[in-house]
Amino acid sequence: MEDRANVVDMEERQDAMTGNVDRDEAPLPDAVSVSEAAILLAKLKEKVASGAQRPQLLTLSLDQITLMPALFQPRAMDERHISELVRAIKAVGSLDPITVMQAGEEAVLVDGHHRVEAYKRAKQVAGIPVRYFVGTPQEAVLESGEANSKAKLPMITRERMNFAWRLVVMKAYSKEQIATAAGVSTSQVATMRKVLNKLGGGAVAHRSWLLARRAAEGENVEMSDDERDEWKREQADRWADRLVREFGNKLSSNPEITAMALATYFGRRLPAILGELRGFVDEFMESDDEADF
Repeated sequence: MEDRANVVDMEERQDAMTGNVDRDEAPLPDAVSVSEAAILLAKLKEKVASGAQRPQLLTLSLDQITLMPALFQPRAMDERHISELVRAIKAVGSLDPITVMQAGEEAVLVDGHHRVEAYKRAKQVAGIPVRYFVGTPQEAVLESGEANSKAKLPMITRERMNFAWRLVVMKAYSKEQIATAAGVSTSQVATMRKVLNKLGGGAVAHRSWLLARRAAEGENVEMSDDERDEWKREQADRWADRLVREFGNKLSSNPEITAMALATYFGRRLPAILGELRGFVDEFMESDDEADF
């Protein structure tokens, strides 16, 4: 026990020296001082008071949206949340409207930083739905805090599939409506409708999509490529959650130590893991390149 206590104490001292703190205590990216935030607010008030206006369009392109994260983004960016939003964009085309404030000729982002980042990574640079905040810049800052304080977690794959299945069984919505509401593809909805037809009146007895599909096709039914990809993603998200609970932001804050730990863990399987990781690295690099438009 004493050895373990010494190890924990050493880790805490290392965390203090390296700035490695839990995610809840981590500073916001590109954070600025309180005084600088006050200066940004003053500048925003000047723009609003200038009287200059431009038409309030229902959709904007990324280059028409002004970001002030130091003023309007009170929480750190969540990579998993962004990844979920990117998948939703690719499945249904767009997300809930972001909130912007008209400040002179600029549309300043008040709420929706994760969604904007997801649009960048999904390479959708135009047609972004917006709603306009009505109020003062001071009230807009409060609005952004209230919006971010709400625990808005995206549905995981299983929840989206089950919700889509429930809507299909109700027979009250179009394929496009179901896809948009549940965040799944229209082809997935079409597959669910085939299962519904096969099960007939017995479909209502199956509360989950997986149980319904097994009932229609048999216990040993093989997953489609889309379903297998969704299953892999769900498993990866679950494992990622476990890593966050165990390590906080220690893995991302100490890449060298993380690499050493992974090399020890994977051993001879390390080359295979690196091969898989390269695809994700390339994807992130491409997203960064697209962001520099």
